[in-house]
Amino acid sequence: MRISTKVRISALILAATLFTSPLAAAPNRIVSLTPVGTEILFALGQGDRIAAVTEFCDTPEEARLKPQIGGFAAFGLESLLAMETDLVVMQDIHAQFAPQFEQLGIPYVMLRQSTLEEVLASIEELGLVCDASQEASEMMGKLRREISRAAEGTTEGSERTRVLMCVSRELSEPSISAFYAAGRGTFYDELLELAGGVNAVPPGGSPYPMLSPEGLAKVDPDVIIDLVGDRGYYHSMEPVDEDLVFDTERLKRQWVDSADTRAARDGRVHVLEGTVFLRPGPEMWRILRALAEIVHPEREVSR
Repeated sequence: MRISTKVRISALILAATLFTSPLAAAPNRIVSLTPVGTEILFALGQGDRIAAVTEFCDTPEEARLKPQIGGFAAFGLESLLAMETDLVVMQDIHAQFAPQFEQLGIPYVMLRQSTLEEVLASIEELGLVCDASQEASEMMGKLRREISRAAEGTTEGSERTRVLMCVSRELSEPSISAFYAAGRGTFYDELLELAGGVNAVPPGGSPYPMLSPEGLAKVDPDVIIDLVGDRGYYHSMEPVDEDLVFDTERLKRQWVDSADTRAARDGRVHVLEGTVFLRPGPEMWRILRALAEIVHPEREVSR
């Protein structure tokens, strides 16, 4: 499934609060417009109550079997109404639809997940509105424990590795012309700190700035981490040979050839394949564990 950079970045850049419209009782026909929301709902045991999801909701496997209502921001309001939904789970990319939902009397939850605490708040809120607070509490406890375990010992020492994380780029191109990086104040920035590293992107500007090869050379990171999605969810404006695109060594060479950086010279370019690395949900501790293993290859991360 190819997706545009605009949609990918809009889905990643989430704001700072969580808003819920009134809900009289636990919902039975939930429509989820966000992959993270879908993942949380299933983890809370609400899978049977989900009436529809988007084409990007692919985790867990059961989500793929649900009726699809469209994409992130391209769904049919008429179809949603026909489903007689009693709760819409969305994120800030859908904020434009909130007045319509309110006018039509459709309850909704808007998730914001730009920090770890906001991810925990999202889990807590969905647990509350779905009458699954106990399950939410257990999930939050597990997430906190796994994060503590993955971060154990990573902040020891004074010198921190400078890391650049690419969250989206055109995979059909033979070379890197531009890419989006995780900037300061994002959940990636927070996870990098917990992993014992530091974001190589300077403070200020967009949370997810677009950089050129020249910009990459100026940042000159110690480590480059390329988040490419997977064969079901990646960015390409053109049809591609997926076997070629997901050739890890080819992806690494593109970074080495794009700019002269410490990361390229020292062989510290890493590719992380999988949608789990693109979504701030209940499994985001896996992102932290992967970052800790990259930043501190000398230590064994607890599993």
